[in-house]
Amino acid sequence: MPPPVVDAPDHAPREINEPTGEPSGKYAHAAPGDTVRRATQPMPPRGLRRQFPTKLFSAQTLVHYTLHFLFPAVLALVFFPGMWPAAYLLMLATMLMDVDHLLAKPLFDPLRCSIGYHPLHSFYAIPVYALLLLLPAAQPVAVGLLFHLITDTIDCFWNFSHCHECYLRSRIHALRNWVRKLLGREVVE
Repeated sequence: MPPPVVDAPDHAPREINEPTGEPSGKYAHAAPGDTVRRATQPMPPRGLRRQFPTKLFSAQTLVHYTLHFLFPAVLALVFFPGMWPAAYLLMLATMLMDVDHLLAKPLFDPLRCSIGYHPLHSFYAIPVYALLLLLPAAQPVAVGLLFHLITDTIDCFWNFSHCHECYLRSRIHALRNWVRKLLGREVVE
């Protein structure tokens, strides 16, 4: 049986007792007896509280941004040793492909897989990025774009490891089923 509901306002108006002799102003003035010591601090209303996102400091986030920002330096040193600083900066510039996230609604969904979802992360764009490898001047950009997609794919599979429904809704799952149908294999959900 639920407890009885009492009709009382959520916030009772506070009476302000100003000492006599002081001018009344727009704002309340503290009187010597107004201060009360409490063991707990007042909490903002539930809707105004901001919870710090736990995913911000997760291992997944650390790996994701390390692969996005630090590992391209390794790629630049290995594949373009003669011009590694310029190659590294070009690979960092490929982060601009994430502007296509601005087209998504909602703008940010930590469980959404960007591969196949956003236009510049689409399965149609990937062969174009691979063809850029054939142009020597565009090779650092192509490596940056393709590694960006590899990094995002790793992030997707990390999400899939603890969100099977995310996998079933992803374009990666849809592509897998499409390939299986092409090969004449049974599609398993």
